[in-house]
This record gives sequence, structure tokens and C-alpha cells, in this order.
Amino acid sequence: MVNDMTTGNPLKAMTLFAIPLFIGTLFQQIYNTVDALVVGNFVGTVELGAVGSCASTFNLIIALLVGLTGGTSVIMAQAFGAKEEELVRKTFISSTIVNLLVGVILTVVGILVSHPLLLLLNTPKKQLGFATTYLTVMCAGILANCLYNGMSAVLRALGDSITPLVVLIAASLLNVVLDLLFVIVFHWGVSGVALATVLAQLISAVACIIYVLIRMPNLRFGLRECRLDPMVVKEIFRIGVPSALSSCGVSISAMFMQRAINGFGDVAVTGYTIGNKAEQIGMCLSYSIGLATGTFCGQNIGARKYDRVKKGLRIGCAIGFCYAAVVSVLVIVFARPFVGIFTQNAEVASVAVEVIYVTMAFGPVLGLVFIFQNFLKSAGDVAPTVWMSLMEIISRSVLAIVFAALLGRFGVWWATPVGWSASLLLGFMRYQSGAWKHKAVMK
Repeated sequence: MVNDMTTGNPLKAMTLFAIPLFIGTLFQQIYNTVDALVVGNFVGTVELGAVGSCASTFNLIIALLVGLTGGTSVIMAQAFGAKEEELVRKTFISSTIVNLLVGVILTVVGILVSHPLLLLLNTPKKQLGFATTYLTVMCAGILANCLYNGMSAVLRALGDSITPLVVLIAASLLNVVLDLLFVIVFHWGVSGVALATVLAQLISAVACIIYVLIRMPNLRFGLRECRLDPMVVKEIFRIGVPSALSSCGVSISAMFMQRAINGFGDVAVTGYTIGNKAEQIGMCLSYSIGLATGTFCGQNIGARKYDRVKKGLRIGCAIGFCYAAVVSVLVIVFARPFVGIFTQNAEVASVAVEVIYVTMAFGPVLGLVFIFQNFLKSAGDVAPTVWMSLMEIISRSVLAIVFAALLGRFGVWWATPVGWSASLLLGFMRYQSGAWKHKAVMK
């Protein structure tokens, strides 16, 4: 169901679009959260840390996928807003081919580099074998992940946030069932948890493809039409590559953080894994508000309605900041009960609570970072988003090492909010400059 956001009440349009996104993002977190819960309660603490130590590495691969599909989403949203139906169709065909090629390449590369990357990150020896197994299986499912993200990006660009939500909920529930089956019944450990996630992702990808082919006949194409449009591919990569670099920057900075944390041993790694879950779950709606703001602004930029674009951005910032402030307080207050769901180890729990206290105190800052990143991407102004991510890399790599030397383990946690603050400042300054108005795909 497509949704034209170039008319009507902006607050209503953005809210109706953001709510399904929020629920979907929340269920997206169920994938890895259930993995952590099952491993932590039915396998062991060392294995839980191993799963957590893979997060930054696998997220780097996912960041590439999300970044490239972001190029598709921007073109589709602007073309849809400008009522250019033929460009919408060309973009869908070209992006589908690109996604397939990228998915195959990343699957092969991911499997080959899993073990070397974990060694490079100084993964604790106790966890290395389990981590390698988990990451290798997850990389085997990259193609399915690529197809799902590609189809979801297309649907969201057309204003449909309901369909990806329904598919994701079904896949998440299936993931829970398979996790319990593979671990408790079959005793497959971390490999079973990873396999459950891959199978759930594959089914969600197939479901999205079937839906698009059935409900959107104007997007169907045969073998004769199966060719790349040079202009569209150029724009996909012009926007997608910087977006991918921007997304990768966040993941690379997380890998630097992970390496710094790995140096403090398996207890710190496991504690950080749990603490990071609180941040990811707590900020789900902030991420969704950012996506909704980006889609709304993208469609209206395509329609050249700049007053409506600015109004949508102000609404997004207000909602995003207020929500993040409230949820940050709640997560901090209930930090200890939350941590208790994952582990009863007092030492690990202490580390996790430390992480939550420091990072969630800056939750509103992260909420605004999501807003400005998605806004700039929707405008086709992607270079500043790379600089925003670069600031995070510098903060979370250099400062993580410096703070660790000065303050020990506790100092590492502070590198993250410093990176968020620097990133937000760059995004806000770029918006104020007005240069984003000249970067639109639709001229």
C-alpha cells in the first residue's frame, strides 16, 4: 500500500508511517536479542560473549547492504513524489539486479574473512572458536538479508511501512521457535542460533518478493527487461556508496570499540554485549522516527515543496528528542532488572549497568543524529553523512584508546557519546547551510 506524503497533515503522515517502522525495528532487535537470551540461559556465558563479539563485524556487512539500498530508497522516494512512474520502475529493476550481485559477493567475502577479522579484533581465546562458527553461518545468509533489505527499502520509499512490518513479525516469531528448537532440542549451540536467524531472514526475503510481484504489477519485469539502466545505477551508487561508507563508519567505529573492550577480557565483552542491547532496544523508535523523517522529506524534495520539507524536519526533531529523553530515563532506572534477564553473573551485570548509564544519558543526542542523517540522505546530500560517521570513527577509536588508558574500562564507554555529539553538530551545521537543496536526484 503506497502512501503519498506530499499532501495532508505532516505530523499525521509521519506518525502513521513511523509506528509500523518502530514495531518492525523492535522486532528486528528480537533476532539478536533472542539469540543472546537463548545462548546466555541455555548454553553459557562464554558463548554469549562470543555471539556479542561478532556483532560489530557482522554489522559492518549489514551496513554495506543498508547503505546501498539507501541509494535505491532515495531515488524511489523522490521519483514517487515527482510522479515519475517510469523512473520508479527502472529504479526497481536496476536495484534488484544490483542487490543480487552485491549479495553474492558479500556472502563469499564474509565467509572468507570471518576468522581473520575476529583475530584482528583480538577476540578472547575462550570465545574465538564459538565466534567464528556463529559469524560464518550468519555470513552464509547475507544474500537473503540483502534481498529483504532491498525490497523493504522499495516499499518504504513508496510509503508502505506496513508490509515489511508484517513480514518481519512473522520472521521474528519463527526465529524464536527455531532458536529454542535448535538449541534446547538439537543441542546445536551457537551454530543453531545462527542457523535459526538465517532461515528466518530467508523466509522474510521470499515473502517480500512475492508480495511485491503480486500487489504491485507495475513493478513486474521479465528477462527481456532484466537490464541495468546506466543513469539509475549511477545514482544508486552516487548516493548508495557514500551512504554505505557512512553506515560502515558507525560499524567500523564499533569494531574499534570492540577491540578496546576485548583487551579487558571476556567478562567485559559479555557485559558490553548486554549493555549494548539496552541501547539498541531503547532507541528503536528514534531510529524509526529518523527513517520516517527521511522518507517524508525525500518525497517532498522530489515534489519541490521545501517549506513542507522544513516543517517535517522540525516535527521529526521534536518527536525524536522528546521520545529519546523519556526512554533514556526509563532504561537507566530499570537497568539492573533488564540486565538480570540475560545473566545472573554479578561481575558481568556490573559492567552492563556501567555501559547503560553512560550511553543512555546521551540517548536524545543519538535520536537527533538519526534525524539529520536520514534527512541528508533523503535529499541526496550524502557526503556530509560520511563526515558524520568519520567523526564517530575518530571518537570511538582514538578516544576509546585514550580514555581506556586514563580511566580504564569505564573510560571506553565515554567514547561513544562523544562520537554522537560530534556527529550531530556536523549534521546540524550542514542543514543550516542550505546546501542540501542542490543535491536532489529530481532536477
